[in-house]
Amino acid sequence: MNQHASPPPAHATGPADPEHAEHPHPQHREHPEQPSNLITPATGTTDPTPDPALTSTPGPSSTWHHLGILAHSTEGAALSFLSFCQEGFHRLGDHDHPDVTLDYIPFGRSMPAWDAGDHDTVRRTLAASVTRLARTGAAFFICPDNTAHLALERPGDALALPGLHIAEVVADQAARDGRTRVAVLGTAYTMAGDVYPRALAARGLTAELPSPQDRRTINDIIFRELVNGVFTDHSRRAYVDIIERLATERGCDAVALACTEIPLLITPADSPLPTLDSTRLLSSAAFEAATGARPFPTWRGGPTTPREP
Repeated sequence: MNQHASPPPAHATGPADPEHAEHPHPQHREHPEQPSNLITPATGTTDPTPDPALTSTPGPSSTWHHLGILAHSTEGAALSFLSFCQEGFHRLGDHDHPDVTLDYIPFGRSMPAWDAGDHDTVRRTLAASVTRLARTGAAFFICPDNTAHLALERPGDALALPGLHIAEVVADQAARDGRTRVAVLGTAYTMAGDVYPRALAARGLTAELPSPQDRRTINDIIFRELVNGVFTDHSRRAYVDIIERLATERGCDAVALACTEIPLLITPADSPLPTLDSTRLLSSAAFEAATGARPFPTWRGGPTTPREP
């Protein structure tokens, strides 16, 4: 299967499944349901106590916070890792950035739960990854997967680490930019969910969704092409046309690219509206949190109240 090649991140603890994006493709191979009591392979325990040898590194980075990336879709996690490191290169100099660890329980193991609408089971799988990140010495986490936040917002035990919420980060940027009506493009699950409408509404902004037919087009292109590393002019034109309709017919003044593959197809230069790239915005916010340039996150799963600073 044609797939983007990205260098593996340091400390990655799980294999990547290149066939899936932010939520399950309707046609998939069967996987056993992920058990709720996942354990860390290295120790056979869910104890999040970090290994002292991993909690700090010598030099300037000892004053920075270690980031954990909770991967749930392959390309989104790879883009998040790369953009976080590149943020460091840009702001700190060549080859420098805060410590970062990526953990990835293969997405396919959550597919039966996604298909069944069982977000609580998905949350337990994601929580197990957060626990493993805590054991590596990570101080906080991000999840560069928009749809996963439907599960992360479910009630449950507090996650082992605090994290930045992707929709809160995007909504904050939209508010700073002075936007009032934001188009939301993503997977069918994300567009049908309330994660983005609620985050935007909390800042006095309106979320606008494409028409049902346009939603099907967006979702079909994501799963037939984008997750397979296929980026065609025909699909780019289809997305541009949808964004143009949202601008002219709905009065949108920005578009949230709320699926991790969409920024690989639609660049700011392509879009008729200013773009809000959820993956890169999240990575930039993570860099700022890691270096003390923004308040440290406090969200540990569940509903996002109070909202992130």
